[in-house]
Amino acid sequence: MSYELFVWDAARHAPVPTSSEEALQAVERLGDAVGLTVDPKLKVFADRLVARCEADSVLMNTPGEPMLFWGGDLRSALAQSRASVLRLSLPEGDEDDYTRRIAYAVDAAAELGLVVLDDETGMCFLPDGRIFPEDCREMWEFNRAELIAPSDSQREKGSDGRTLLERLGGELWDAVGRDN
Repeated sequence: MSYELFVWDAARHAPVPTSSEEALQAVERLGDAVGLTVDPKLKVFADRLVARCEADSVLMNTPGEPMLFWGGDLRSALAQSRASVLRLSLPEGDEDDYTRRIAYAVDAAAELGLVVLDDETGMCFLPDGRIFPEDCREMWEFNRAELIAPSDSQREKGSDGRTLLERLGGELWDAVGRDN
């Protein structure tokens, strides 16, 4: 399954979509439009996506992972483009990978006042938090909550990083070691 996200500045390329159909029309209208320079907000957007990936301990187990996570170096691809819409072709992955990528893109875009259209699902994310079609909000929020929820193994661990059994075993060992 291929996934593509489209990101653009609705304030610069008005109007702001009021439905997912209008968002798709905006992408089609702006898809061929080029400016003299890259939209500065899109440059900041790409920098933020890479920074978020670099800060993600799940992703950073492999060197260069932010580039693999996005299918390439976003910053250099953007520097070579003058398109009004940034097109992110997401590499193959599982559902959690897609949800994580989309969540990073939606968060970074909202901070900058950008619109994101998920071409696969038809969902449009506006910077003010609105989602079109509106009946997709509950599904999106559930998937996102599942993604950021701690795993069962993390829930069992205390603030010191040890599980309940590890803490009890350590306390028992300490008690035995002190001739108690």
